[in-house]
Amino acid sequence: MKLGYDLDKIKFATDIPTFEKAVGLYEGGKITRFGKELDGVLAVVQGTKPYRVFVSNRHFDQGNCECYLGQNEVLCKH
Repeated sequence: MKLGYDLDKIKFATDIPTFEKAVGLYEGGKITRFGKELDGVLAVVQGTKPYRVFVSNRHFDQGNCECYLGQNEVLCKH
């Protein structure tokens, strides 16, 4: 499956502090599971606790996270 977006598009979809925190999570090895789904990508990211995160394959600015921000339809660092 080819994703419909890249790192630059993700950076554009959120603010700089959130993007930098997300990069820190990635570089810190906090992504404990990553898999392609039929319509997107599903990951588990270790934050205060493990959060399941889903990002749409077609819409890089649409996703879902189990954290507080994600549950309030805000793009979070996870």
